[in-house]
Amino acid sequence: MLVMEEHTFHKGKVKPMRIWPGMTTNELVNEMSKSGSFMSGMLAKTVDTYEEMVKSKSYIFLTLSGALVPAGMNKVIIELIERGLVNCIVTTGANLVHDMMLAYGGHFYKGDSNMKDDALLEKKIDRIYDVLVAEDDFQSKFDEPLLELYDDIAKSNNGKILSISELINEIAKRIPEKPESILKACYKNNVKLFVPTIHDSVFGLQAAIYNRKNPGKLNVDVFKDLQDIWDIRVKEEKSGAIILGGGVPKNFVFQSFYFANKMLDNVIQITLDRPETGGLSGAPPEEAVSWGKIKPDGNKIVLVSEVTLAFPLIASALIERLDKK
Repeated sequence: MLVMEEHTFHKGKVKPMRIWPGMTTNELVNEMSKSGSFMSGMLAKTVDTYEEMVKSKSYIFLTLSGALVPAGMNKVIIELIERGLVNCIVTTGANLVHDMMLAYGGHFYKGDSNMKDDALLEKKIDRIYDVLVAEDDFQSKFDEPLLELYDDIAKSNNGKILSISELINEIAKRIPEKPESILKACYKNNVKLFVPTIHDSVFGLQAAIYNRKNPGKLNVDVFKDLQDIWDIRVKEEKSGAIILGGGVPKNFVFQSFYFANKMLDNVIQITLDRPETGGLSGAPPEEAVSWGKIKPDGNKIVLVSEVTLAFPLIASALIERLDKK
């Protein structure tokens, strides 16, 4: 008869999770850790790894892809920025478009994924899965203010060539203090903000419109940020990356380690993408070891989950732990 206690290939017994009235987020995560199984166990390991990054004073990269701001994730990210739990953010342009629209008083609304899109088209309402936004909000709370900002930035810099991150910093400097925004939080807390595909967003579209009317006034070097992020990696001793989704932001961080000839110490990836297609978003961190981007002995966590479901739990549990110590 096989006696499991006599073997060393297991990590201990699975302990059923307990729940009780008034339990905190971290208490729930700790119960998940006791079970240690499936994605609940992986979520608990994710919190442990994030905590280890913070305690080891690692330089922490956070990458954002997907429509996180319309889904209400902006204040979760702002909280991490203000608490010093992230040092650099790499994001798609869309998340900052949405963030800036909110900063100028725009809104997103709850909808339904099965709504009639032809009816929404007639009403000039855009749908992001089950979130709605009025095109009027985009125009009055983003397009118009951004063109004014571009004009002010162009005039104050006298044709100087800016990197994308420098341009974003100039925008963040000028937007309202309230409501809170990722842009303003990064600016005020000296968190580096990279947007490698800014041209693939309304930031880029409006820049093209501005430059068509004002040729040679707003000048951006799209390659300069590569040198800046390489310099960060060369300077910092320990580093970790938290990948929300995947895509270009993930690659922008990973390739900086490849070319800086250094490797990430720890990586957390939260994704629903699959690895079998060979695409980057589903590629597990272990694959990046073969490229020299992640240390072979580093923590490599893949939490198969939807970001807006898992990441608030992770952030909340981490903050609770750190506040107790």
